[in-house]
Amino acid sequence: MSALDLNTSAAPQTTIVTTADPEQLSLLEAAIMDGCNALHEARAAGDADAAAELHRELLALLDRYDATDGEDHPNPAWARPNQRALVRSAMGDVREAIRLEEIALRYADTPRRREISLGNLAERCIRIGEHLRAVEHFLNAWEVAPQSVPVMVTGAQALFFAGMPDEADQIFQALERRPELLSHDGELGAYLQYETRLLSMSVVLPSLARLMRQWHEHRAH
Repeated sequence: MSALDLNTSAAPQTTIVTTADPEQLSLLEAAIMDGCNALHEARAAGDADAAAELHRELLALLDRYDATDGEDHPNPAWARPNQRALVRSAMGDVREAIRLEEIALRYADTPRRREISLGNLAERCIRIGEHLRAVEHFLNAWEVAPQSVPVMVTGAQALFFAGMPDEADQIFQALERRPELLSHDGELGAYLQYETRLLSMSVVLPSLARLMRQWHEHRAH
């Protein structure tokens, strides 16, 4: 199990990390995820001293992760570059995060690991403005996990910014037909609450606008 990038700022180099099932993270993976989120907060607040300290702490955690083969991960060849990519992404070094995730992808030996790596690559390509490349990663991820909420939401963003709003809206129509996803602690709710790009997209995409209204109504009850 690993974590996924989720954009939460108008600044394209800022990210947080989320996961569908925190209990499946190892102790070091959980610490790395928390450190990435703390680094996001420090960077968003302009706290250079805190960001520098977190940078050092995260690199030390990665060294420990590498030294233990990803805490005896069943596939360290995938896990180690995947975790380094998450950290580099949180640091704002998105192109290096992409390079590392591409290494991880070569060793992704299960559908879930391919989904994670391809989803991360799609999200990061959006952040650097390579939208057609993001669409390609999305389509590959969709083949692996066609019902995955992170894949669908990231793919809708990739399509939207690549100039295909109708196709993006069709994805949100599909999500509308799955009301069980609107739980308070679900993945879709996390995206609707924290993914800042979706707010601007909802002005253009009617299905996304309806989905956001439904989610806010669900939260109010």
